[in-house]
Amino acid sequence: MATTTAPVTPIMAGGTGRSGTTVIAGLLHRHPSVRASWPREVKFVNKEGGLLDLVLGPEGGRKRRLGRASSPADRLPTFNEGMRGPWWLRTNRLGRASGLHLSIDEADRDRLLADLAAQLGADPREAGRAFLAGMARAQRGDAGEPWWIDTSPPNIANARRIHEFWPEARFIWMVRDGRATAASVIAERWGPDDPLEAVTWWEKRVRRAHAGLVGVPSEFVLIQSLEDLVVLEREASYARILEFLGLPDDPTMRGFFTDQMPAERVGLDKWRSRVPDPEAFEAAFREAEARLAADGIDAHTRP
Repeated sequence: MATTTAPVTPIMAGGTGRSGTTVIAGLLHRHPSVRASWPREVKFVNKEGGLLDLVLGPEGGRKRRLGRASSPADRLPTFNEGMRGPWWLRTNRLGRASGLHLSIDEADRDRLLADLAAQLGADPREAGRAFLAGMARAQRGDAGEPWWIDTSPPNIANARRIHEFWPEARFIWMVRDGRATAASVIAERWGPDDPLEAVTWWEKRVRRAHAGLVGVPSEFVLIQSLEDLVVLEREASYARILEFLGLPDDPTMRGFFTDQMPAERVGLDKWRSRVPDPEAFEAAFREAEARLAADGIDAHTRP
């Protein structure tokens, strides 16, 4: 069962996918003031029918699928289905069993769902906040850490809605050279396997992330390059992350950074060996980069 009811503030790390969200969570989890979600992507916040849709109402195409005029009470069965179904027990990208059951007792889940149902009618946002905080605290091994980090890539695309839901939340947009990201995703079973399609995949997700941050105060957002953190500007990046969260340095986190995050982990030009035609791949990337720049969007490409 949950061990503490201490307050918690979410850190929502995200980006395009394959951009370093797991790396930042692995680092911050070593700080005594931060607990990382387990699994690293809880799914239930951003997914269709998830917590944001439940308490704020769905947007866009989700309105048609979930019901344009539905109330939180009408949407609750869909949320409960997800919490007892695919978000609770699923298969991850490695084909292994994953989901919230890995870190939370079923009794805690059901208690929190019952509390959510009881409080939803009076104040949907506060009920949702209590549910998310309760899920963070229900994780096995919780020690009352004031920060809790989740690494679902759509966190940034949904940052405006998350900020509306939880104004104190912090956002870490992990960015990576788009060539490395696109070359990496083609090896994933859930991503496009064609290199040129992977460039389009990357561009669309950069656009969504950029749009998602519109309206979120800059002091709640950190844009962190994976290459800078691991290779190019290690100490400056490390210090900037601590400053962003107002955390002191910690020997365990520092040791992990030094010993478990060596610069060799990120090959700056490794993407060239992962695509069959590097020249065509880079040409497509540069076209996508130019389209982003024309719309005022920084691609965060390494020089």
